[in-house]
Amino acid sequence: MTWAALKLWAEDEEPRIQNCIVAALRKLIASHCVDINDGELVISGKLRPHLYKAKKEMRLVWQIMPETSVFASEDTPKPVGHPDFCFIANTPAYEQYEYHVECKLVRIKRRDKSHDYCKYYVTDGIQRFKEGIYAQSEPPMGTIIGYVQEGNILSLLQAVNNEVETQHLREIVLNGGVHEKDVSLLHQLLNRSSVEFKLLHLWVDLR
Repeated sequence: MTWAALKLWAEDEEPRIQNCIVAALRKLIASHCVDINDGELVISGKLRPHLYKAKKEMRLVWQIMPETSVFASEDTPKPVGHPDFCFIANTPAYEQYEYHVECKLVRIKRRDKSHDYCKYYVTDGIQRFKEGIYAQSEPPMGTIIGYVQEGNILSLLQAVNNEVETQHLREIVLNGGVHEKDVSLLHQLLNRSSVEFKLLHLWVDLR
């Protein structure tokens, strides 16, 4: 299987995965089950059954594995990361392809708290894709889900992009504007040595 053929296969499959995630996120919004104080893991737990349901409804030929482990190499004994969700399938050459999905809170910094959510979105989200901890399959692809619980979405995007600039990464670009009470699509180009890939960002409005 040539690189060009594999990339064509992968690019055809990514929109299917993205559509499944968006459908699940819309089900999550409609469920009205997310509280403003829910943490990342709690929200991901509430999202999980909607992902399974959307996958079945769309007849998506991918397995969904939550909290899977990733390793620096095939024989590394300890994992280097745990993406929140992993879509797994075989390439046309019967090699395992893993599509990693990381979930992060996107909200304002809480009063009297030291945790900076927008900074963490970059340092412990985007950078894991940039450094090759996530999206290890070739060609590299992946998605970050942003859980927006409070604040202005455009202001939050600016705060995240400020940290993106600090980390010397390329800007996150909003596609088609903000979609209130829905899912906003964004993308970002990342470079790994000689490889460039587009990281998808799906921000779900849970305010």
